[in-house]
Amino acid sequence: MRGLRRRLLAAGDRGMTLPEVLVTTMLLGFLSALILGLVSSFSQTFSRDRAAADSTTVAAAGMKELTRVVRSGTELRLLGGGAAPSPVFVEAGANALTMFAYIDTQATSPKPVKVRFSIDAQRRLVETRWAATSTAAPWSFVATGAPTQTRPIARLIPVGADPLFQYLDASNTPLTIPASGFTTDQLRSIAAVRVTLTVQADDTERADPVQIHNAVGIPNRGISRVRP
Repeated sequence: MRGLRRRLLAAGDRGMTLPEVLVTTMLLGFLSALILGLVSSFSQTFSRDRAAADSTTVAAAGMKELTRVVRSGTELRLLGGGAAPSPVFVEAGANALTMFAYIDTQATSPKPVKVRFSIDAQRRLVETRWAATSTAAPWSFVATGAPTQTRPIARLIPVGADPLFQYLDASNTPLTIPASGFTTDQLRSIAAVRVTLTVQADDTERADPVQIHNAVGIPNRGISRVRP
């Protein structure tokens, strides 16, 4: 028995052979590479999904505000503007519009605001408002250079993105934006605005930009765009 025990102990003292060490090292390396690859893939997928979700959230919030304001657009009789009401839109461009709207006002004494949406140098979609200075029609507003409120409603609009605004007449036909801008009569023909908002909220561009479309009517104008 003692001889057998000595032989077993001697065999155990020899440790692992070189082939065993090499095989073990290869297996550990393979498992490590596999685990690191899975972790890296999961991390990239998570980051990409999170970036896409951020862009979607920002685009949805910006579209909600745009829709809310455009739907509240109204024609106004302006001080010094004569008897005919002014069109809803003061400016109607591909990436900027200025309009009158009854929004965020008091029910007991409603007053309109002048609102402008534009893209600034930081590629943000900015909403600028000017309050009415008169208490009743004909209306007058704070000077254009002195807004009462300015805030970004969406960020990181990609360079080269599709035009933000397209304008439709009562038959839902897109209106071509003249190089010199719409005339007053052409502004009066605008019955709806088609908004295409493209957002890349993640500046690392791990995910593709998110684009949201919406065609917004102007109920206060009383123009029916429903066709049989």
